[in-house]
Amino acid sequence: DGRANDQSQNQLFKLTHRGYTGVYANGDGEKGVAECPFPFYHTWVNDPLEAQRMAEAVTRRTIGVKCCPVAGIPEPKEEEELAEE
Repeated sequence: DGRANDQSQNQLFKLTHRGYTGVYANGDGEKGVAECPFPFYHTWVNDPLEAQRMAEAVTRRTIGVKCCPVAGIPEPKEEEELAEE
């Protein structure tokens, strides 16, 4: 299993042991930093609706997009597109 044996593609380990190679090389331990440094992820865990609002503020508020339609997903209505501009 890659999670137990891979070095470069072991993202789960790397996410929870950030900087482990530098920490180890400096003699500051061998586990790296476990705490998540990204405020967005803290918000996502503690207030998922706020995280959704934050994401929509820099992406979009509708599930469909006019320029790349997907069968079964509604395109945004004109007023939704205007609200996003």
